[in-house]
Amino acid sequence: MTLVDASSLPASFPSLKNLSLVKMKYPSEEFINKLLASCPVLDDLAVEQCSGDGVTVLAVQIPSLKSLSLRKRPDTDDDEAYGFVIDTPSLLSFDIVDHCGELCVVESYMPEIVYVNLDINYRRPWKMLTSLSSVKELELCLTSSKVKCYLYCFTIFISLFVLDIVNLFALYFLIMQEYPVGIVFHNLVHLTICTCETEWLNLLLCVLKDSPKLQGLRIEQYHNIRTGEQRSCWKEPSSVPGCVLTSLETLEWVKYEGTEEEKEAAAFIFRNARFLKKATISSSSTDPVKKLEMLKGLSFLSRCSSSCHLTFD
Repeated sequence: MTLVDASSLPASFPSLKNLSLVKMKYPSEEFINKLLASCPVLDDLAVEQCSGDGVTVLAVQIPSLKSLSLRKRPDTDDDEAYGFVIDTPSLLSFDIVDHCGELCVVESYMPEIVYVNLDINYRRPWKMLTSLSSVKELELCLTSSKVKCYLYCFTIFISLFVLDIVNLFALYFLIMQEYPVGIVFHNLVHLTICTCETEWLNLLLCVLKDSPKLQGLRIEQYHNIRTGEQRSCWKEPSSVPGCVLTSLETLEWVKYEGTEEEKEAAAFIFRNARFLKKATISSSSTDPVKKLEMLKGLSFLSRCSSSCHLTFD
């Protein structure tokens, strides 16, 4: 549908609670911004952008908004696919899927946020996480970001002795541009990590380190792995994230393939998760011999929790 006349908009939609804009085309960016600004009590907003919709930067600045879903279609032209500006301090649910945009600027802290799904292809998505640190359930698929997460402070301290001052500042700048050092997800109890990105293991360890109350972990490959990309190798962390030791109760691994890095990551969790109650692991493989080998490998892993029940499908 194409909207052509901005002057036809009412001055306000004082009672509108739910709004869905799917594959719409607008006469200008000002039109949709005016439309959203005219909804003072909006609770639920869903937007799916398409190619040629006339919007470069979509500004969602609605203090009353509780649920926000943003989709940018893969066929959106590159020169039209810049991003979003979000100012929604009352948000409870935030779901964004964007593999062709550039950025999403979150201008306000969201103290009541419950659910967040970030399925994005941005160069530096990390700044968003600071505004979303109160989240209780988090799903992450960051398909092109390179996580340069320095998990443990001693790494930086050692650098003081081996780097000259110029390189030290370069290291500091790199850290600041990547995963935010010092962020803590105080309320996070459920985490889902997608494994399609080559650096997913680093991302997983970063978030585990910063989630002291995490109870449930789900690992899944949402998207196809890009052909020819070298997968990251498991690097044993120097210390175990606190949540693995004290609060993690369930592990669900979907599309487990038994690769070396997957086996090492599973072994690390089993070996250290003292309160793990249930581990459910499934594979997309149709080869019964391969699945049997994966099951054997998992069954032989040492489990810290004597009450952990392992299910393999």
